[in-house]
Amino acid sequence: MQSGNYMSGNEAVAYIKKEIQRQFGESMRLDEEKSAWEHQGWFMLRFRYMPRCYTIYFEGEFNGFNIRITKDDGAYIALAQLTNYSSNLTEMDLRNSIEELKSVLKTEIAFYKIINGKRYQEVNGGYRRIKR
Repeated sequence: MQSGNYMSGNEAVAYIKKEIQRQFGESMRLDEEKSAWEHQGWFMLRFRYMPRCYTIYFEGEFNGFNIRITKDDGAYIALAQLTNYSSNLTEMDLRNSIEELKSVLKTEIAFYKIINGKRYQEVNGGYRRIKR
């Protein structure tokens, strides 16, 4: 497959799993895989990043995908908030986004959390209310 061609959901799922294994090895494990190909090729892969106990979600449909990082306490952040990556469902974009993910996971991440309907940001290990 050429790197600029869009992948089907099946192809993308197989490629993501292969590329995660190649780049992360034993530090990332697949916990869940869901798909509904009849709904615009929707899929979701849930990985566990062992060194930091983060959960990584790859979710895609149509010709695009998103990556989300969460913590066990319910905190979350989208990879797109941390780095720029192209989210087209192509081999090149998937590979590049996984490389970006690997780079981001080596840094400290300030997560967001919703508490009592209000948004908080992680600051120095605690959560501070965002007032806007």
